[in-house]
Amino acid sequence: MLPKRVHISLRATELLKQIKSKTGVTPNILCRMALVLSLEERHKANPEVTDINGAEFNLPTLLGDASTLYEALLTELHGELNAKTAQLVLAAHIDNGVDRLKRVKSAGDLLSFQIG
Repeated sequence: MLPKRVHISLRATELLKQIKSKTGVTPNILCRMALVLSLEERHKANPEVTDINGAEFNLPTLLGDASTLYEALLTELHGELNAKTAQLVLAAHIDNGVDRLKRVKSAGDLLSFQIG
């Protein structure tokens, strides 16, 4: 079960601010992209090494109407998760995906990511 609020790492928060200044895309949308990129590569997120001292999002703001889909994808990759572990796994996936996004220089660069 996904938590009602999700915290991400301080590192990801700072990188998202930089990416937003270059692209104009809001952090919650960038987080969704980062999550999808990480899930697509079937990254095995390690919740034990992810800090959650960065930005906080309400689940509907972070994942929109597709939260059930994201939960199913996380369950497929990681098995059943309680809310606390799901919070850490989400943060770890976002951290991983933001690493791929950090090279973005403009909104057009976001279109270059092949997802799916």
